[in-house]
Amino acid sequence: MKNVLFIAPDISVKGGISTVLEGLIGSKLSHKYNIITVASHIDRSKLRKLIQAVIGLTKTAYYLISKQIAIVHIHGGDLTSIKRKYFYFRLVKLFKKKIIYHFHGASFSEQYPHASLGWKRRIKSLLEDSNIVICLSYSWKTAIINVAPKSNITVVHNATVLPEIGEKSRKASKTVYITFLGLIGERKGIFDLLEVILRLIMDGRNIHLTVGGNGDIVRLHKEIELQGLKNHVTYAGWIVGDAKDKLLRNTDIFVLPSYGEGMPMSILEAMSYAIPVIATNVGGIPELIKDGESGYLVEPGNLDQLLEKMKKLIADENMRLSMGEKGRYTVEKDFSLSEIANKIDDVYESLFT
Repeated sequence: MKNVLFIAPDISVKGGISTVLEGLIGSKLSHKYNIITVASHIDRSKLRKLIQAVIGLTKTAYYLISKQIAIVHIHGGDLTSIKRKYFYFRLVKLFKKKIIYHFHGASFSEQYPHASLGWKRRIKSLLEDSNIVICLSYSWKTAIINVAPKSNITVVHNATVLPEIGEKSRKASKTVYITFLGLIGERKGIFDLLEVILRLIMDGRNIHLTVGGNGDIVRLHKEIELQGLKNHVTYAGWIVGDAKDKLLRNTDIFVLPSYGEGMPMSILEAMSYAIPVIATNVGGIPELIKDGESGYLVEPGNLDQLLEKMKKLIADENMRLSMGEKGRYTVEKDFSLSEIANKIDDVYESLFT
């Protein structure tokens, strides 16, 4: 069994990369490869993060020396993450191992122009000198080529485990339950969503929003208080496991009005539960949602568009059921964990030939 070294944020770090890692480690890949993980980052104080970086680099060197590592699979996000992973990349290059850089970034295109010339050269080297760069969507492939045109890029979408769900029936409750899952902050568009929720309530719509995630919780509570939404919005914290399963089974509409994305795991998960999705046409989202069929796509920051599409779905339960079924079919066909694990395996095998 060949050894594959994963270098990635610790599984405890809240975010999409951790969800992807858990899926890959629990997939059929673990039956074919011995996956060894090194945590490059943890959510702690600056000092603790620095200590973890030293521990991570030390462990990486140890495994490269003591184990027959076949492939090093590095998982990275936006600019800060890429800078962190560069030092692992250089270390692995010293040992002349095969490197896959798995690009999970969402705001990289906006951040990269502000990087120094030195870091731009290093980032280009990382992307072009890795054996393969995996990105999550064809739009991100184009973005990477603009930065590092000689990169060897393969598109592998994110994937999710398919939950067991029965055929959805018409609901008895008149309340329409809306869910947002993601980082609490400007990029994910949560504050835009709160403004639209207020408009919908003032228009007499019987709705309730549940917000799950980490981030700027203080501002979230402040906005809920200022807009008088305490009876219509629930903050549920960071939701995982059975709590997330229960929430999604009770969700009628999933909304993620982001300004920048890779390929959001939260949307994949919602679609796997046959929930219609309203999201923005950024990053890899248009490769997930077919506008008007499995959900709606709107322009980021366009609150009038978001309001219009939410009104349509709130008013039409048959449309919600139909769109949800089409979304579930899309995930089954193209974004199941088994399908994506096969594609990752193909990437690994290509490095052995």
